[in-house]
Amino acid sequence: MLKKTERPGEQVTIDQLVKYINASTHHRYVYHFTDEANFKSIGKHGLLSKNRMRAGGWWPAATGGNNLSHSLDDHRGISDYVSLCFTRNHPMKFLANRDGRLPNPRYLGISTEVLRLPGVRVAFGVANKNDVQIRDLADAIQYMDLEVLYAQTDWRNPEINSRLREAEKMELLIPNHVPVALIPKVF
Repeated sequence: MLKKTERPGEQVTIDQLVKYINASTHHRYVYHFTDEANFKSIGKHGLLSKNRMRAGGWWPAATGGNNLSHSLDDHRGISDYVSLCFTRNHPMKFLANRDGRLPNPRYLGISTEVLRLPGVRVAFGVANKNDVQIRDLADAIQYMDLEVLYAQTDWRNPEINSRLREAEKMELLIPNHVPVALIPKVF
């Protein structure tokens, strides 16, 4: 069950969220993890959803997901989305590297302008899990722990660290495609 974030005043808009992230001292991007082996195709096509890649008849050299996770993406209806994360510490990246699917993992810094694209959604955890809620971004903002992601907090505090670990599991779902022009940084 999602809990509303306590914020006085009116609901935060997407424009305000973009400004808030851009002003953060922690993260000025949203992120996508991939393998260096995929850089050439990303430089040519941008980031494409699984269904767009299938329709184009090609697949990346290395994927973060395995066959089971791709099947779960199809089942959950998220194969038409590109998955992004809010930090450079998404737990799925570590699993993909550990399991050998991403031997040379890197994070791509995605411009916050991606949040203004139509149809962006937020998964409050790993998106292909059945019990994870997925909401349109405009509605989801009020439930996101923006403070722990973007403000100065003491991540050594066990309560705050727990909040951070939960926030790091969230995924941004971008419909179909993230254009190359919105991928300005490699980490």
